[in-house]
Amino acid sequence: MMNGYPLEGPDAMDVVWSTKYSTGIQLIDEQHKELFSEVNLLRRSIQEGADREAIGRLLETIVDLSAQHFATEETFMSQYGYPDLIQHVAEHTSMLTSLQELHAKFLESHHTIALMVPTFMEGWLKHHISDGDFGFVTFLKARGLA
Repeated sequence: MMNGYPLEGPDAMDVVWSTKYSTGIQLIDEQHKELFSEVNLLRRSIQEGADREAIGRLLETIVDLSAQHFATEETFMSQYGYPDLIQHVAEHTSMLTSLQELHAKFLESHHTIALMVPTFMEGWLKHHISDGDFGFVTFLKARGLA
């Protein structure tokens, strides 16, 4: 229980990396795995009652890692002329804005806002990798680039 909010059921479980999320591009896969790991660390830290400062640092790390990852993907996409670059960048911008807003709300209010981040990140990561990143990977593979 965290500040009166129980963490039970599916929200209490780790975000599990699976080979079904593997893009075959080592750098991108490593970054995805790191994001999964940080989301799990945040979830466990919340469950264990970590202090506000520790949670804030983890949220900041997730925002920073997400921004770095998006920049990596966008560099690849731009370099190889990915035709859906603009749409993909818009998805990244939306995601990063949402994460930054959650982080800002956490800093302004209380600890419980952090409870939303692992579930938000889990859904977004799984959707984005499966629906967004695989389109780009298919594009690269068709050109012999991945």
